[in-house]
Amino acid sequence: MGKNIAVFLLSVLEVIALTRSASGGDSVDEQVKMLAERYRQVEDQLPRSIRYTSKDESGGATTVRQEWYNGAEDLIKAAVERNDASGRELTEYIPHDLDSDFGWRGLFMLTRKETPLPDGGTQVEESRKYFGETEEGNGQLIRELRKSARFKSGEPTDTVHVPNMVVDLSKQNKAEGGAEEFGLGEPHELSPALRKVGPPQFFDPFANVQGDSDKYRVIHGSVSPDGRFAIAMGLPPEQSNWDALYEDENYFYENGARDYDVPNYIIDLAERKILGKTGCHYFGTKRRYNHQQCILRWSPDSLKFVQLWDDKWSSTECVAGKISPGPKLAGAVDLDKAIGKKTYAFVKKRFDSENGGAGELSLQINKVSNDGTIDLEASEQCRFGDCRGETIFKVNERLRLSDGPKGPRLEILKMRRLPNEQ
Repeated sequence: MGKNIAVFLLSVLEVIALTRSASGGDSVDEQVKMLAERYRQVEDQLPRSIRYTSKDESGGATTVRQEWYNGAEDLIKAAVERNDASGRELTEYIPHDLDSDFGWRGLFMLTRKETPLPDGGTQVEESRKYFGETEEGNGQLIRELRKSARFKSGEPTDTVHVPNMVVDLSKQNKAEGGAEEFGLGEPHELSPALRKVGPPQFFDPFANVQGDSDKYRVIHGSVSPDGRFAIAMGLPPEQSNWDALYEDENYFYENGARDYDVPNYIIDLAERKILGKTGCHYFGTKRRYNHQQCILRWSPDSLKFVQLWDDKWSSTECVAGKISPGPKLAGAVDLDKAIGKKTYAFVKKRFDSENGGAGELSLQINKVSNDGTIDLEASEQCRFGDCRGETIFKVNERLRLSDGPKGPRLEILKMRRLPNEQ
């Protein structure tokens, strides 16, 4: 497994060097690196993930399909292997936020075909495809690498030393990306029907762990990069039965008013243990309900996070938190309140305290770093009249989440005014 990861990362580094020397642009390179990092993270967590396996034997061929899911029951990898008289063909998919309808989505797709030769040798053809964002939108093929090699009888068929060929995508038929059958942009969550299959086809490492699982339900799309932690909703004070909140394969609470009754927790998925409250109150297990959505940004080491409850015109709640050794939740900070007044003062606009600690700010969290640095954009949009939908102001802000005497605290490092986007 480790050798396969090394081969994959080597391929990525090779092609990044080629692209930089040829074009000088980093946009595609950065997306390829993100997918390479996601590949590494997923491979590391497969042994402790939910796994489903199916096998079909028909027409002289044996087809094995495997799917892996994290503790939030979101798909993290799928693989299909087919063997027949003509050889062996393997296709692997590793998605990155595919069912998100905000921000960047990506997919890495590997195909490998082994064909026996008359002399006893083997012909190997490999393709590595990277899907990301272009000017045409998300889910686009942005890079393809190919390898081709012939191996003698008895010779290992490892392609680590076979050079990559970078495919000229401008000469490719865009409709033949190869990932259409995977369903780019569609939800990929564990079906309740798969759980009924049972072992050995269905394996759940969390099945015999009770922990605090009766007290929460995990929010889809909230799992940390290493698969260890997630954000979950708890029961509101007047509720004692999860069944009353279950509808259309998700849990949802709405009492007609925003009373912020639903606690949100940080969960240790392996132990199914609540580590603490995040301070946010998102109300369902789906990532999005109409305009309202729960957005998580994690640091690469999975120890810092920002949870954003976003809405159409402004952000409802936003918190930043830190996980310390143990693990335990070191604490969380109300990011809205930390930047609200200072942001309005910076742009010389009136701060409306009646609308909460952040006024009418709409937040976009760009990045959370291991050192606690948070990069975000704060803006306000016109809601009424002829200017409806226009941006009133937009500011880029860099913050740092650091340790204070009473827990984590936020400080503003830099503010920069951005052009308004109409």
